[in-house]
Amino acid sequence: MNLRCHSMITVPDGVYEFLAAVPDGQYQLPRWVACDLQEDHREGHVGFLQSMGEAEETAWWLAWSGTAGEPTLIQLPYCCEDCSTADACLLPDGHPGRHSSQLITALDLTPGMRLPVYEPSPSR
Repeated sequence: MNLRCHSMITVPDGVYEFLAAVPDGQYQLPRWVACDLQEDHREGHVGFLQSMGEAEETAWWLAWSGTAGEPTLIQLPYCCEDCSTADACLLPDGHPGRHSSQLITALDLTPGMRLPVYEPSPSR
């Protein structure tokens, strides 16, 4: 079975606010994101945040390491050349592991795994 990675992270307020202000966002912005890559990948984590414009040629992703450091907002094209097909890969171009159409997202939590809880920053 080809599972997706289980790593999750809260979207930093600054990243959320930046993407919320960018015109033509196609999806509701998440407050937390899961890694979209294949389980047991060796490189950093990458999670989808937003796609811009009706054609959705490129997307914004949150990249983070499993050990330390602040998450980074990156803009990359999708892996697929024609993203309208059923087997199109909706991961960033150059990703490691299998394509998104070959991965399964586990809906149950493994022991010890917790969903992140969004806590807004205090108002200034």
